This record gives sequence, C-alpha cells and structure tokens, in this order.
Amino acid sequence: MTEKNRQKPDAEARSQEIALFRYGLISSLLFDALPAGAVEKALAEIAAKSYRIPYSSRKKVGISTLRRYLKLYQAHGFDALRPQTRTDRRQPRAFPPEVLQKAIALREEQPARTTPMIVELLKRDPELKHVQGCAGLNAHTLTTHLRQQGKTRRLLGEKPRSYKRFEREHPNSLWQGDAMVGPWLPDPNAPGKKRRAHLFCFIDDHSRLVPYAEFFFDEALPRLERVLKVGILRRGLPKALYVDNGKVYAAHQFEAACASLGIRKIHTAPYSPESKGKMERWFKTVRLQFMPEVETSELATLAELNESFWAWLELIYHRSAHSETGQSPLERFQEGLTEVRSADAETLRKAFLWRETRKVHRDGRIELQGNTYQVPAHLSGRKIELRFDPFDLSNLEIWLDGSNLGKATVTQQGREKHIAVERLATEAPKPEKPKSSLDYLVALRQEHQEILRKEAGQLQFARLLRSKNPPDEPLPVEK
Repeated sequence: MTEKNRQKPDAEARSQEIALFRYGLISSLLFDALPAGAVEKALAEIAAKSYRIPYSSRKKVGISTLRRYLKLYQAHGFDALRPQTRTDRRQPRAFPPEVLQKAIALREEQPARTTPMIVELLKRDPELKHVQGCAGLNAHTLTTHLRQQGKTRRLLGEKPRSYKRFEREHPNSLWQGDAMVGPWLPDPNAPGKKRRAHLFCFIDDHSRLVPYAEFFFDEALPRLERVLKVGILRRGLPKALYVDNGKVYAAHQFEAACASLGIRKIHTAPYSPESKGKMERWFKTVRLQFMPEVETSELATLAELNESFWAWLELIYHRSAHSETGQSPLERFQEGLTEVRSADAETLRKAFLWRETRKVHRDGRIELQGNTYQVPAHLSGRKIELRFDPFDLSNLEIWLDGSNLGKATVTQQGREKHIAVERLATEAPKPEKPKSSLDYLVALRQEHQEILRKEAGQLQFARLLRSKNPPDEPLPVEK
C-alpha cells in the first residue's frame, strides 16, 4: 500500500497516540517521590530535548506544558492527557536529502567539526549552490537532524562503551519481559502434526522472581496481556516494564493498558543485546534445567507443559539460590513485600479493555466484529471509541473525548468473542499415552499439586479477580 493510499488515522486514534506521547514525556516523574526542586530540574531536562511530536511541526515541549501534563495525569489519569482540540496536522519540513547526506559525510570525515562549521562548508559547496534551502541553513536545525542520525561529535568520537550491570533496589521497581521459542507439541487442531510452543514471561529485576509465565501456541497480543494481568494479580503492580521493540509490545492496546495502570514502559535500544542480559540468563536457565526434561518426558498437551513448567518454577527455580544475588528469588522478593502495591479489581479490568473507533450511523447504529449495537441518537455521525473485553462482545462501553457515555445495546450478535481471540489455539481432548516409570516432570507436577492442596491461597494476589479470568483459560492456582 502506497503512502498516498494509506488510510489516515481517525480522531480517536490520533487522540490516543498524542496522549501516549504526553504520558511518555512525564512517565519518569510518576513513580518516585521527588522534592519540588528536583521535579523542576527534571522538567527542565525533558524540555531541553527535541522530540518528534505526533501531528505537529514543533520539536520542543515547554516546561509549563510539561507541568500541566503532570498535573492532569495526577488529578484525572491517562485520559486527561488527550487533546481537547484538534492538533496541527502540518508535517515538519526536512532538509533536501542531498544536503543532509553531505552534512553526514563531512561529520564522518572529521568528527571534531562543529555544526556551524559544517553549515559554512555546505554553503560553499558548488554542488549545493543552487539547491533550494541550502543558503539559509540553520545550525540548530542541522544539529537536530545529525543527532537523529546518530552523527554527533560525541558518538562518532567516543571509544567502544563498557556496560555496567544494573539492578533495581526493590521488588516490582522493574519487570523485564520477553518471549522464548519453546518445544514442539502435538497440534491439537491437526492430528499427526506438531506445533511450536512459545513462552511469554516477565521477570522481576531485583529478585529474579518470575511473576508469571506461560506457554502458548502463538505470540498474539491477548497472550501477552494475559501474562501481564496474571502477573499483576499474583505479585502486584510493577512500576515499569522493560521490553523489546516487538510488535505486541508496541501495540497501542498494550501501551494504553500500561498507561492506565501507571506503568512506565521502557523499550530496549535497537541492536543492544547486552541490555537484555537478565532475560537471556533466565532463558538459558529454562533451556538447561527445564527443557531437557521436556524432551525426555511424554508431554502431549499444552496444559501438561504449563503444569510441568509451573511446578518446576515454584519448586525448583524460585527456591534455589541465584548465582548473582546469593538468595532464592522467592526469598529476595518476600523481603521487599512492603514495596509491593496491588491494583484494585475495577482499575485492572478497565486497563485491559480493548479500544476501537467506529462512526455512528444516522440511525444510531454501529457494527463491531459482525455484531450490531445501538447507541444514543445524539451520537449519530460522530466517531466514538468502544472499549470492551475481547472475550465478551456483549458488553461495549461508549467513550467520547475521554468521557464514558455508558454502554451500547446489543441488537444483533453473531460473534461472542473478538476474532483475534477466537483464532487462538485451543486444546484438544487429552490423548491416551503410555505411562513412564521415570518421569521427572510427572513427579514435579504431583508434588506441586499436593503443596497447592495444603497451602492454596497463601498469596492474596492469586485470589484477586479470579472470576474475571476468561472461562476458556483457567488461571492456575498459586501456592
């Protein structure tokens, strides 16, 4: 699809993108209490940077504007960051490509050259003499473009960086998240064939405890949302998430959920594998200690794989001393329980609602996933935002300009779930298989189930919102 034919985002989509940008500006100030002077200093540092502001030609955000965003979020939450009026649609004017390429070549030739010097050289370049805009080159604007291309004097002149391993001081200060390719299992929808399982997980940066992890037959957004939701139910709210730039982690639905819960989302820098060291170390542990047993076991279903994995996680990994901390992940996490904050049921439910925009027909009718709904007549012709649980399309909330206007009335429903979750793989009936005299994972599962029967409900996070879990994906009991 060409740029010309690509559909432009509607008002609600633009509104959410702008709100997410504004949230990103102030998110670093929301999680640690700072004295007034430190807050103002941080605001000044944020304001000093240049940004690619959605739907605006500006590059800067003023301190007073940042202060207003901060107060709006603290008083009214994420939706208060939506623009009240339409934003400027003009796009920033870029340098002619040949001018920028010449500037980059001059900087790479001699990294010590200042930007004003590069401007003077470009103005005297005979090949650029008649290029429009070259005579009025601005050193400040050129600096912005060179910085965006990574062609600053500091970056080009510095020596290779050394990396210091970081660690947060308290549990739930930061969760790192990623996905790992798992084992092959019999395909529940294609007898005789096999299908690859994938592990979605989060790990607490301080304790190395795994709030929650689960194997799935796909890497769809609902899977990531489930793992984060169950992790929050069991272990409390993280202050920040550290994830890569994968499609599911950058999805607007996921960004909106994090912003609504006050969770700061941090993306790893491209081509920086060293920044994911803890996750790689954790995956190595899974591959060395758990996966060999999967290969020798007789697992036939995804349910058995997950039951075995959770048993190994709770009985072996969480209770074994970590090579770097010297403590078991569970012990280290429990030492900092005073720092753990929980989410109330309604806040968590609202945060994980999906959001889609629709234009209301003249008769007050809207369609979603083949279903028909009725909304108040005064919304006819308006574009509204629908918020809903993808596992239950009978309950749609109507939102306009960040305000909840009630619920839509179902007039015709043929689909109960969003197609994105209907397509998720389901388990087939458990097949008969020969018993094994020595199966480590069977023994672990039996031991884990016995402990669960004796100690069920020990952690309050496991009991919270259990009734809210999708009926076709039962939430495993936490010890």
